Amino acid sequence: MGMARNSFQDRIKIGILKVLSENSGPLGSTTITRELVKRGIFINERTVRNYLKSFEKEGLVSSHGKNGRSITEPGLKELSSLLTYQRLDFVLTRYLSLAYSVTFAPRSGRGRIVANVTLLDKKNLDKALDVLKRLNQAELLLAPYLKIIDEGESYENISVNKGEAAILTICNLTIDGILIRSGIPLILKYGGLVQFVNKTPIRFVELMSYEGTTVPPLEVFSYRHMTSIMNYLNTGTGVIPANYREVPKEALDKVKSIISELSSIGWKVLSVIGHPDEPVLGIPVSTGRCGISIVSGVTPTAALREMGLDVEVFAPHCLMKIEDMKLIE
Repeated sequence: MGMARNSFQDRIKIGILKVLSENSGPLGSTTITRELVKRGIFINERTVRNYLKSFEKEGLVSSHGKNGRSITEPGLKELSSLLTYQRLDFVLTRYLSLAYSVTFAPRSGRGRIVANVTLLDKKNLDKALDVLKRLNQAELLLAPYLKIIDEGESYENISVNKGEAAILTICNLTIDGILIRSGIPLILKYGGLVQFVNKTPIRFVELMSYEGTTVPPLEVFSYRHMTSIMNYLNTGTGVIPANYREVPKEALDKVKSIISELSSIGWKVLSVIGHPDEPVLGIPVSTGRCGISIVSGVTPTAALREMGLDVEVFAPHCLMKIEDMKLIE
């Protein structure tokens, strides 16, 4: 599954070496695997063992028998150079790379989409699925699809620990990808929070630029509990995560037709599309462009956090085939 610049292999390498560098003594593969999953690198123990063997051959780690392995001086140098490279991989670069790799076509209903991964305690899975259904009915879920990975199961590069479950949902970068693939030059500008009153979007109350940041903006708002999605479900008033893009005004009709095509196949693309050169939800638009705001794919996780559930989100996480997902009833 593609990542911009850092391949998934690089992420694993950085992850393993980082975990070892943060501990003074040797660690076994079980501990390392558990730590990697916490950091959003879903991988099974056997794969970790294989990596450790090859690192040992390269002199990056040394073995302490049954006690596990520790990082060496060359290993620390390797980690340092990989991290310098990774810091250059800003959010925007990665987002564009994922969006550009989308192959999903509304007409065929097939192809690759960008997925978000929500990791939670298995005992909360039914409660989480109920929330997803409610969000879908309220048109706050971008697309009515999900995939569940149960404890002990693996899918692509995701492995789930005992007692946990993962829910994969569709990320809004999928929409960006569909627009880009249809030849629309899209400018990804901001992630933010939109205030709704009586189910009507009023204005952005928070904004964070994608340019030059290494932190996904909408994840920040979700972690800080700045949303009120459950309140919106109950009253029609609340604060919802959304993003903001711009397109040339010449592309406006094409954007509208793609979004209506997605609506016709059951996607709930809750969007506000501005007129040329006119502000959208309080955001001024560059000359010759139109602004577009679309509800974010992190909405489900933010809603679960509001309910007090301990969930981890990795958004966006990966590319996957929509055919591997199932429709939410």
